[in-house]
Amino acid sequence: MAQVAVLGGGGTGCYIAAELTLRGYSVNLYEEKAYWSENIDGILRRGGVKMTGLGLNGFAKLTQITDDLAKAVEGVELILVSMVAWRHKKLAQELKPLVRNDTVIVFSAGNFGSIVFKQVFGPECKAVVGETLGNLFSCRMLGEGVGIAAGRYQAKMVAAFPARDNKRLMERFSQFYDCEEAKNVFETALNAPNVVIHLAGAVLNTCAVERNPNFALYQDGLSAGVLRCQKTVEAEKKRIMDAMGYKMVIHTEHMEHVSQYDKYPELDCFRSLAGPSSMKHRYVVEDATIGDSILMQLGERLGIPTPTVHALVQVAGAINGENYFAKGLKLWDLGITGSTPEEMNGYLFTGD
Repeated sequence: MAQVAVLGGGGTGCYIAAELTLRGYSVNLYEEKAYWSENIDGILRRGGVKMTGLGLNGFAKLTQITDDLAKAVEGVELILVSMVAWRHKKLAQELKPLVRNDTVIVFSAGNFGSIVFKQVFGPECKAVVGETLGNLFSCRMLGEGVGIAAGRYQAKMVAAFPARDNKRLMERFSQFYDCEEAKNVFETALNAPNVVIHLAGAVLNTCAVERNPNFALYQDGLSAGVLRCQKTVEAEKKRIMDAMGYKMVIHTEHMEHVSQYDKYPELDCFRSLAGPSSMKHRYVVEDATIGDSILMQLGERLGIPTPTVHALVQVAGAINGENYFAKGLKLWDLGITGSTPEEMNGYLFTGD
């Protein structure tokens, strides 16, 4: 029985661990003790995860739930990381003495975490680190050990940093999930639906989010105007993706179907997914400072304007009393110093 470590006790991490368990894998779930109250305590009270929704259903009893990182990753064949981006560097520092040269680590979702990890691990470490396009599942934990997904797994684009490790990544990751090789981790990270959907949807629904703690963007927050804004962001992104030579995944067509609330009842489970619960939610903070921040900076380097993305980051900062332009992840933080697609993609392939 193949053994997997899932690092992160949020909704996605818990759901991934349970789904892999139902498929017959031995799974260790790791989370810092300070975060256990969010989901882990409920799983422990129930004795496992009750899986509901449109994905696999059943009861998943995980092999191990621990706050000991060394115990979680010992002897595993795959490490899956599902944590918000601002936790990546600290986790990398803690993992560094534990990884082997044959270790394979995959982020779901990535948010350029693979680059952060490899920077911390250093050139002497030959472990493979990659990212998927978006999260493996649209899912939530509902409390008391109950998980829900809005659908079954669908094959994902995946890439390693550096991309010269793509073959090694695909060889291992494809043993667990159907996947498609992407050009590099910028192609996967920038194609995540979050970049187009989350920030625009949350900012344009600020009042509703702040008044309703049970707000669900896909049930309560989609309208013709919101969709037009998301499509404008997508159009700005497409010009950058084309310039970089990346495949472009369109997400607003799905949002159009989701927004037709009197149609497509098969989407009701997806519509019911809660969040954002506040304007400090990851839908705002993570996307304004990571995905949309990098997209905007790429546009600046390539001479491609992104006025709508810029405005959304500006307004999100004003709403939260923050300067997300200053706080956002920078291209140079990721080692991107080139100004042409060839230079940037070359770095993403070689890592140097």
